Amino acid sequence: MEIGSIFEVNPALAKDGGEAVGFHLAQVDKYGKKNQCYTASGREAIELALISLERENPEIPKRCLMPAYMCDSVFTPFLHRGWELIFYSVDRELETAGEEIFRLALEQDPGLVFIHPYYGSDTCRGLRRQLSALRRSGVMVMEDVTQSYYLQETARDADFIVGSLRKWYAVPDGGFVASDLPIAEEVLLDGEEYAKERLAPLVQKWEYLHDEGLSEEERRERRAAFYERNRSLEETLLDRYEGVRRLSQISARILAQTDEEAARQRRAENYSTLYDKIRGMKRLWPILMKEDEAPLYFPVYVKERDALQRFLGKRGIYAPVLWPLAEQNKNELRGDEAYLYEHMLALPVDQRYGMEEMEQIAQTLALYENQPIIGIRVDANKTIAMGHVMRCITIARQLLKRGCRVLFLTADEWARDTISEAGMDQLCLHTRWDWMEEELPRLREILSMAGIKTLLVDSYQVTTAYFEGLKDLVRIVRIDDCFEPAAPADLLINYNAFHVRFPYQETYTDGTRLLLGTDYVPLREEFARRGTMETADGNTRKGLSVLLASGSGDVQDALMGLLQKIVEEEAFREVTFYVIVGGLHPRGDEIELFSMEYEQPRIKVYRPCRNVAALMEKCDAAVSAAGTMLFELSAMGVPTVFFETADNQRYDREYFGEGERMLYAGDIRQDREGCLTAVCENLKQLLADAALRQRMREALFQVTDGRGAARIAEEIAKL
Repeated sequence: MEIGSIFEVNPALAKDGGEAVGFHLAQVDKYGKKNQCYTASGREAIELALISLERENPEIPKRCLMPAYMCDSVFTPFLHRGWELIFYSVDRELETAGEEIFRLALEQDPGLVFIHPYYGSDTCRGLRRQLSALRRSGVMVMEDVTQSYYLQETARDADFIVGSLRKWYAVPDGGFVASDLPIAEEVLLDGEEYAKERLAPLVQKWEYLHDEGLSEEERRERRAAFYERNRSLEETLLDRYEGVRRLSQISARILAQTDEEAARQRRAENYSTLYDKIRGMKRLWPILMKEDEAPLYFPVYVKERDALQRFLGKRGIYAPVLWPLAEQNKNELRGDEAYLYEHMLALPVDQRYGMEEMEQIAQTLALYENQPIIGIRVDANKTIAMGHVMRCITIARQLLKRGCRVLFLTADEWARDTISEAGMDQLCLHTRWDWMEEELPRLREILSMAGIKTLLVDSYQVTTAYFEGLKDLVRIVRIDDCFEPAAPADLLINYNAFHVRFPYQETYTDGTRLLLGTDYVPLREEFARRGTMETADGNTRKGLSVLLASGSGDVQDALMGLLQKIVEEEAFREVTFYVIVGGLHPRGDEIELFSMEYEQPRIKVYRPCRNVAALMEKCDAAVSAAGTMLFELSAMGVPTVFFETADNQRYDREYFGEGERMLYAGDIRQDREGCLTAVCENLKQLLADAALRQRMREALFQVTDGRGAARIAEEIAKL
């Protein structure tokens, strides 16, 4: 069963039946306005209202107070007619304080206030008294009832009432304007051809949904064809301004046969039923109180909105995001509006559906609500680099996108802030990180209490006995990048290219799923192949730029040593160096002070760097310690000189140092001075040879596409 998305149209209702003489709708009549006019869309209704307003009041200040939470299609007619938009705030209950409207009116001298009751509730009730006062002072009011079409007691005092009809009914086009002021109907264009083009995919949808003679394969093909055709029409017709069109006779005939009261009652019943079924859920919750009126959609807040939307979509329930953030208001958001744009999802409750469909939605939401938690057991401290936690956070983000829940489990509080800043739930075991078997009794208790059925373990301290102690309780996912002793695991990950040195296939013959090789490098989403093999070389710009990095803690104090050598080299005088300094770097202050002493070379410190991928895109080359950053640089195609700082990097020199992937400068622990000198010499060679850099770029793009974390998450979610 498919629930949601745009209305389908029964072809029997769309047949030519002549002109719909005297067409009107009771729900529009209820506003009691002298004049009403039906248009092809809600956006065109707004345009017609503005034309009419300007004609009746040519001296009106073309400034409009507009809610910051709004669809960008509403902005279009205002901007098209040269109006300035001044945004006012909306809180998490979708309400606006009347005092703010009044203050903005005094400060900005607007000619118009635009209001929008949201989702079948009069969320504007708190400002109507101020609006009445503003109208008496000459400010006009336009009320958009697109989301609250069935409300009975609103909009009567507005100068112009506008709304979309095709959001509410199975018609190819439809909108309206109602006003006591004259409406400029003479500007209306014929809308028949537009409606016919819009009608074709809607009939196509009806056929693939209701034609019982279709095979499943034919149904899928027609469904795909419908979505492609509808998407194309949205781009070429609705999103292109061609004037204000009159409501088509096709839609007028369909609407004339529509029982509006029955539709209103069905929506109200669906809303009430679904409200009762999902009330009390923790991962999503209703925004508005239970109402008697019938909303356009059932709005909910969701902790991981995109994850739930995908979860529903895979199960045939299409819940839209209302609305995507627009260019016009993205810089005008307060805290609450930003939350609305990031966390709101609209559940379908329209009159096409009844109790069966509401039950299906509720059951699917319950399935999402009660998904087992995936545990992630990882540590970071003065001995263990933060890289383990960071790669687990990257995988966790992809798990959240798939609707999974995640709980981080750590031995101590060392990584608490990092995990918290990533928005992840966590629990501290208060155990010793270097003797993990000791934690087994407490860990088993927590796993059982939390309902954790899958546990990802990322640690060099684990033992075979540790995994043996968990295998009866959870499905085990293990990150093993050093071919540690074999132990029970349902999924084992080694994303390094050197995995071929080890006999994984021969060792794990008991059904363990192996994710081996660079297709599974867990990089952050920003590294999902943003660069291209055609990236322009730095010689086309003024000067060259180099990235310097040595891990979040820079345990070998490489950055300061490199900078001290770099400033002595004449070859680097015209080079800009971007230095990434981790937030926990022990000499971060010294590095920042050092960077300020030199104009040439230019040294720019990022402490910390919020978008490493964007910084890499600026660079012609890089110097980095071995580790995960080498894969990040590969995904971005940045020619690199690298050096070793730890035992678990011993194989990186073999893989990255061959085939002109990268240039290896040695192990800084074995010969610090020699390694730093080799870095500088290799970097000189790299910057002087554009052809070498291009060959290295091409080789690096073969290493990883940056989508490894998504692949890992997909496999974990399948367990």
